[in-house]
Amino acid sequence: MTKSISPLSVRLDPELAEKLERHCAQAGMSRSQVVKQSLAEYLVARSGPTLGNLAEAVLPQLDTRPPAGKTRAPRQKRYRDYVREKRRR
Repeated sequence: MTKSISPLSVRLDPELAEKLERHCAQAGMSRSQVVKQSLAEYLVARSGPTLGNLAEAVLPQLDTRPPAGKTRAPRQKRYRDYVREKRRR
């Protein structure tokens, strides 16, 4: 079975089109390659996991209450404690 490729037409203003052409010439890539790569990066950035979400999933759950008088975010504290504990090992 072969995957069908959906063609896409995009209208660019002359200034952006010129920048794209210059970038393609410098990078040695085709316009299609640059657009595909840029779109993939954009979609990952917009819909992919954030660093904060990854940290929540990976770091052990610690006491999330900030110490009295401190306003440090719980995630930052957990990460700091995690790194300190790892260095002690």
